[in-house]
Amino acid sequence: MKKFEFSRILNFNIEESLTKMDIYIGKELKEKTGQILFFTLILFIPSFTMRVIGIILLCSAMLVNDIKNKNVELLYFLPFSKRELFLYNLMFLVLIISITSAADKIYYNLTILEGLLAIFKTIVALLAIYGISMLFTTLGHDGFIWSIVITIADALLGDLGSTNLNAADFNPYSLISFTKQGNIVLAFLYAALICFLAYFAYIKKGGEN
Repeated sequence: MKKFEFSRILNFNIEESLTKMDIYIGKELKEKTGQILFFTLILFIPSFTMRVIGIILLCSAMLVNDIKNKNVELLYFLPFSKRELFLYNLMFLVLIISITSAADKIYYNLTILEGLLAIFKTIVALLAIYGISMLFTTLGHDGFIWSIVITIADALLGDLGSTNLNAADFNPYSLISFTKQGNIVLAFLYAALICFLAYFAYIKKGGEN
């Protein structure tokens, strides 16, 4: 009887992927040490607004910057597929965000549940901002500028009215806003959708390598 291998069903070699991810992250750290370190320090500031700014800056220094400066073509020959590059970047960013957001638990003396919620809220913002910057960069626009513009617009629109369904000034957008996050589940789904659209556009443009 053949041994069941879940990874084979997904056409996914876990060991190989971890090795390639380690190589990719090592390359990024070696080439962008200064930028990554500085932007990561911003993320340690116990303020959601400052973390959003840090996320925008950090996203702009990663794959978005490689695509903008046409350095990404070299990565395809290492070889990394577009799918791998997109996901490795995202996982690396999630790791950084999780570690820096965990500092809130110490600074604000939060419970474990409150600490996890603080991490999750920052990851929601990351998914949206990473998706926006990648989507616009893939489409040939300045992902950094557009991530700033759309984040500001999201914050302004999300702050209008109330998140209370029974309030006269109820604002439905405040529930899904990735900065306001009136409803954490809906905000996560909205941010995940943005990120998925960016993923789809990136791997499809020019064909998957």
